[in-house]
Amino acid sequence: MDRTPTVKEGIAPSLVRALFTLISTVIGFWAVEFALFHTDAYYTILKHDSAAGSVETYVRNELRRNRTNPRQVLTIGDSRMGFLPRYANDMQTGYQFASIALGGSTPRDWYYMLRGVDPHANRYSAIVIAMNDFEDAEIEEDYSVRATDLYYLIGRLKYSDIPYFAKSYQHDPKLEWAAVRGIVLKGLIYKRDFQDFLLHPADRIALAQLARKDSYLWYYNYVGSNQSMGGVVVDWANRTVTVPPGFTDAQKAAYQYQFLAPKPPYTGVRSAYLHQWFGKIYEHYRGSKTRLIFLDLPRGPFVRPDQPEFNPHSSIRELGLQPGVILLSEHLFDSIERPSLFVDQMHMNGPGSAEFSRTLGKQVGRTLDAL
Repeated sequence: MDRTPTVKEGIAPSLVRALFTLISTVIGFWAVEFALFHTDAYYTILKHDSAAGSVETYVRNELRRNRTNPRQVLTIGDSRMGFLPRYANDMQTGYQFASIALGGSTPRDWYYMLRGVDPHANRYSAIVIAMNDFEDAEIEEDYSVRATDLYYLIGRLKYSDIPYFAKSYQHDPKLEWAAVRGIVLKGLIYKRDFQDFLLHPADRIALAQLARKDSYLWYYNYVGSNQSMGGVVVDWANRTVTVPPGFTDAQKAAYQYQFLAPKPPYTGVRSAYLHQWFGKIYEHYRGSKTRLIFLDLPRGPFVRPDQPEFNPHSSIRELGLQPGVILLSEHLFDSIERPSLFVDQMHMNGPGSAEFSRTLGKQVGRTLDAL
């Protein structure tokens, strides 16, 4: 006669065993995930010039840097921040300069990078932050939904960062969830890097060791290219760009876009983003002895006649009213805005970076001494 098995005959024990196996598997997976990706373990094999590797290399180099002067100044920005510390240090201003400016980085990245190198907001006399302008002019990209920030910052982000960091992607719910998932399961973000490691593990380990040992000198001794935009002519009246022999069609197209394409109309999107993240940086340093110094970068080898209008409510101008915040003159680097000092439509070349670095070093020294 058929009958339903009782608990004593094995249904409950089998469920318990299945549940125990599931829990053990989850705990084991999380333990491996945490041990490998939530500690310093993975940094020992991380590719130093990947998105995450670049941030980690810059931050860790700065933490280990030899400080010979108690008056420290740190600069930060993206690839346009052509500041080379050794030129400023050669000026003997009484301050020691360093930089963690990183190509492709954003103000969101800068906050977490600064928190990484200066967790207690007490290591520097000043933090110098590079801006494209003081007016919060719009750009093509909306940085508030820049997915790559998660890949840059994955080594800096902690569980406690989930609420604020993920919420900063609120305009794109998919990215908001991706940020939560990525911070909890960092292996998902490191996946491609780890796969690359498995292809050539010995080479990767050797390169990672070399980078940890010498990469600070690679960056500190960098001098930049001598190539320039000499011979390029922009005719504003006829809206044409002329390039000399040796320049490619792709370069000419990039110049035309940079100097002649219409600028995006002002919407306030970028301003809201900059208010948020410069506000976070200011809150980190509020009440400390560290000054925040903002500079307006050289606009380029050619200065467009349609410059953004004065915006009294821009993020930088409003922040400049707060104690401990300094705005350098917007015309400090006008003399650098010439083709011979730029390697392309946006970036200074070696001589341009050297002149920029000396000028900035002297001005920052004078500004801080006058306080």
